[in-house]
Amino acid sequence: MPYNIFFDTETTGIEAEDQIIQIGAIITDTKGELYKKGVYNELCSSKIPIKLQAMSTHGIREEELIGKPEFKKTEFWSELNDLNDGDNYLIAHNLPFDLGMLEKHGFKNQCQIIDTLKCAMHLFDVKVPHASAGINQIDLIEEEILDPNNNIVPNYKLQTFRYKLFSKNDEEKEAIKYGVEIKAHDAIGDVLILKMFLKSLFFKAKEKYGLQNSEVMNKLVKLSSEPVKLTMFLFGKYKGMSFEDVLHSDRGYLEWLLREQDKMGEKCDQNLRHTLLEILKMK
Repeated sequence: MPYNIFFDTETTGIEAEDQIIQIGAIITDTKGELYKKGVYNELCSSKIPIKLQAMSTHGIREEELIGKPEFKKTEFWSELNDLNDGDNYLIAHNLPFDLGMLEKHGFKNQCQIIDTLKCAMHLFDVKVPHASAGINQIDLIEEEILDPNNNIVPNYKLQTFRYKLFSKNDEEKEAIKYGVEIKAHDAIGDVLILKMFLKSLFFKAKEKYGLQNSEVMNKLVKLSSEPVKLTMFLFGKYKGMSFEDVLHSDRGYLEWLLREQDKMGEKCDQNLRHTLLEILKMK
């Protein structure tokens, strides 16, 4: 039976040298039953000091790591390696970051991967303002009341989907079931929300693509590797405007931006490059 490995990391920072200092994970089978212990919330020691910016986000202080094992000696590390094969699913929100952290510690992934961030970008739409609204309209998007049919979101952060999709009662039921406390920017709390979010993505993908239950996980794996066509700029001088509007007002800028992405090769933003290629096909 396949297992779902939901996980999240908190780290000393986001630079090349940074390491994992907390791992949160829930491992279940396809029926939601725990694999062995199943719930992991472990602090880890690190030779890299915690950067202040990271500390201000996750709230973990150096003194909390005194006497804690290094990451490769945690219970989760052992279970992860036992389940590291192509039958199982490794699941995270913005998975490339968290998987990259695992790889820094020597993990070589063999699991199928599901990035709920990338899947959400395929399955949910961001609100795009009208061209007449002006480039500062993006500032208003964050403050809008989200519409009740779950089609529009202001961004793709996991916490955004938490408040959009789940009631406090929904969260409490799940938290009691797995003995977890939910707090933002806390690894195990985020993992519980991640697990709930995957279920929402499962049914949204099933409906959108007309799939059988047995086909959905493979579709989510596929979506996790496919670039997304973006709808609007979230940066630069056209922040808040749709790519289509910019195409009609300043096509040269899009052509320049594509050339810059091509110069970056594999380090380019794949979603942005894919969007530029698609939008520049339009007349």
